[in-house]
Amino acid sequence: MRAPVRRTVITALGVLATLSGVAASPAAAQPSYYDPVITPCDHLFRTPLELPRPGTSAYWSPFGATGIVCYDNGTGLADFYQRDPWGAWHDMNELAPGHFFYSVFTTGIPEGARRP
Repeated sequence: MRAPVRRTVITALGVLATLSGVAASPAAAQPSYYDPVITPCDHLFRTPLELPRPGTSAYWSPFGATGIVCYDNGTGLADFYQRDPWGAWHDMNELAPGHFFYSVFTTGIPEGARRP
């Protein structure tokens, strides 16, 4: 064999060996653990008309500060949602520090989470 052909064959074999190792690694990896949890968080919020309490944020919602849950999807960052009287979930957006606002759009994210 000539040198350029030999290099091409060796390179092709090396690439195939690498790809077979990469393809096998996801199968050998441990399964991911996704276990979302929701907990009640009404105590962390107050309506803007209430007197400020230590450790609470104002929540501007037509439904007050009830039905609020903390949604932990395993990242360590809490997301907050409120259930409206008709049973739909709404995301709570913090547009200013200490002031959360009601989102008119609904979401189904907390539905699959377990309660502790």
